Amino acid sequence: QEATGGKTGDTDLERYGVVIASYGAQVDVEAIDISKKIVRRCHLRANLPTIVSGDKVTWKDSGTHGVVIAQYPRKSELCRPDNRGNLRPVAANIDRIAIVFSPKPTPFSNLIDRYLVASEDQRIKPFLILNKTDMLAEEDYPDVHQLVADYTYIGYDVLVASAQTGEGVLELQRYLANHTSIFVGQSGVGKSSLLNHL
Repeated sequence: QEATGGKTGDTDLERYGVVIASYGAQVDVEAIDISKKIVRRCHLRANLPTIVSGDKVTWKDSGTHGVVIAQYPRKSELCRPDNRGNLRPVAANIDRIAIVFSPKPTPFSNLIDRYLVASEDQRIKPFLILNKTDMLAEEDYPDVHQLVADYTYIGYDVLVASAQTGEGVLELQRYLANHTSIFVGQSGVGKSSLLNHL
């Protein structure tokens, strides 16, 4: 596949990479065509379309920062509506969506269902992560157990974990291996804690 927006020349300075974080006018790119792991903050060329996490790009490295010069076609794209109702991409080239929920804040099946619909629509494999399982030992949460039972019954993988205690993190690492995943869910369910633990 050919990248869009690229120009020939200076090929010895050009690298292949994947965007791992997006900050609007700048992105963090990880080089994936070399043995040594390099992550650089990069500016975006003005002629490029919207660049999001997961995009495969060609970039030039100056040693302290870089410039994204081309974007490769996306295999998948996860979008959400903006304030005007227009769909905008939030992640690309994702093959798994981890829907994280926990006993607190109270999980709502309609929110989980919306994530499931979005992932099925994009043909991206969804799975659920029940985080903060350490809370289940302290108090009874029948609604949480029912959600796990319901989603397991209809065929979705549900993993249990606790970023606090480390329970289930190794199994989650194995499940995520060799895939590009995005973590979604309500604020406060522990997405960042899980990612930091991983």
